[in-house]
Formats: sequence, C-alpha cells, structure tokens
Amino acid sequence: MKPTLKINGYSIRVSDSLKILGIVLDNKFTWSPHILSLHNKALFLTCNFNRIVKTKWSLNKNLIKLWYSTVIEKALLYGASVWGGALTKQQVDRLHSIQRIFLLKFTRAYRTTSTNVLNTLTGIPPLHVVAKTEFIKFRIWAGHANLYTDILGNIQLDNNISIKNIPSSSKFVILNENISNADFEVYTDGSRIEDETGFAVCIFQENNNIENHLYKLKSHNSVFQAELAAIHCAANWAARKNVSINIHTDSLSSIAAIKSASARSSFVNNIKQDLVKIKHLVGLSWVKAHPGERIGRPTGKTCDHHGG
Repeated sequence: MKPTLKINGYSIRVSDSLKILGIVLDNKFTWSPHILSLHNKALFLTCNFNRIVKTKWSLNKNLIKLWYSTVIEKALLYGASVWGGALTKQQVDRLHSIQRIFLLKFTRAYRTTSTNVLNTLTGIPPLHVVAKTEFIKFRIWAGHANLYTDILGNIQLDNNISIKNIPSSSKFVILNENISNADFEVYTDGSRIEDETGFAVCIFQENNNIENHLYKLKSHNSVFQAELAAIHCAANWAARKNVSINIHTDSLSSIAAIKSASARSSFVNNIKQDLVKIKHLVGLSWVKAHPGERIGRPTGKTCDHHGG
C-alpha cells in the first residue's frame, strides 16, 4: 500500500505517474505510461477520419496524408522532443500498433498486412522514426548539441558557452534607450519569408532616409538571429563612422537577450562584447511594429516605415 502524505491537513496520495501539460510523467521517466495513453488519443483522432473514408471513397490520398501529418501525427508526437530519444522495443511496437490504426484505414489493405509494408505503400515513415527525428532536432536547435555534425555537414550553428567563460565586463550591457542629439536614427528589422531569412538596417538623418543595408542570411537562421544581426550591423556602422546613433527595433526578445546577464549563446555574447566597446555611441529602444509591415525583407525591399 502506498503511503499518503499530509500537508497542512490535506492528504496527498503518492502516484506512479502524473500528467503535466499533456505529457504523462512516470516516477522512473521511462515514458511508457505516456506512450500507452496515446492509443486512446489515436482512436479519438481517427473517428472523424473513419466516417469520411467510408462515405467518400474517391477522396484524394494526398489530402488524407496531409491530414495525417498535420493533425494526427502532430497530436500523437506532442512532446516527442523530450520522450522520443531512447525508445525500447516494447515502446516502438506500441507506436507501430497505434499508427497501424490509421494506415489500415488509409490503404484499405487486409488486416494481415504488416505495418512495415503499410508504411512503404503510403510513404509515411514509422511513428518512432519521426519521434526520434523530433528529439534530434530539439537537441540540435534548442540544446545546441554537437553530436550530429555528420547530419549537419558544414552548417554553422550557434552554440552555448559556459557562463564562467564570459568576461564580466560584457555580462551586463546597459545601453541608454535614447542618446540626446544623436547623429542618426536607425531602424532595424529581421524577417523570414518561406525559407529565406534576412534583415535590414535603415539609417535616417533629420527624417531623411540616407542609407539602407539589406542582407540575406542562411535558410537555417531564425528571425531572432536576424533581428540581433541587424542591431549588430547598425552598431558596427556607428563604430566605423564614429557617430552616435539611436537604434530602434521591434524585437523585445533581442533587447532582453542583450540585457540578460545569463545569456549563454555565443552569437549573443559576441554582439554584447562589441556593444560594450561603443555603448557611449549607441542607444537601443523598442518600437512597435505596424501590423502587416516589416522594415526589411530578405528579397531586398527597402524600408516600409520608420518609427512606431
């Protein structure tokens, strides 16, 4: 019998598992209870699908696959970036049986057809493979893991550095929001359209747009990186010209990263080190972006607007 804890007169039962934010955590972090819970979710997700398939035999199969990949698979693999890394054979078999429910309805094949054959016929990868993919992607993009260089090839990603290796002088970067009588007002923006990422730096003097800098980044760069790169570009421009500027950005996350003393990103810290050297020349403030408008485009358009 499991013990019962009492805190301030309230009884709290000890449980082997607990559901938090849609993921079932067990006391040994085996993820088995969570994977077991996916079976009922799969039945719920496919109930509407079953009705449509029965009534519309001519339904486009590409549309069905799109439904599966965007609705069913996404729901089943929620949190796979955490639990999809080290699945046991029993868990893999369980995921096979869950996916099989959909594959049989999709192909209308005999129930004796193996799941691997169904995967091949539909072109839909096994669920555990997709789960492992999500896990690896999270390790690369969020955890900055260096374990998958053979997959990434020559793509240079940002990496985390130890806090103790960051000079104390650049940990705390305090920039004025506005420099009085600055020589130039500079508006920066980063954006992404489809697979293209870029940023723009628009320089104004006495309300006249005198200079624009437009840059296209790599396809794997994020909008956050583009926003930071734009700020960095503007600061470097001020340093080269030895002029004072006020930088206006619509990226609160970029400002927060620059101000944070606990930022571990190598990319962010390189920018902070440069800003420390010229903080007397640079003011940095947030400006509200206009809905539907961006300052810079990866395709090379000039500034759409300046100021809030």
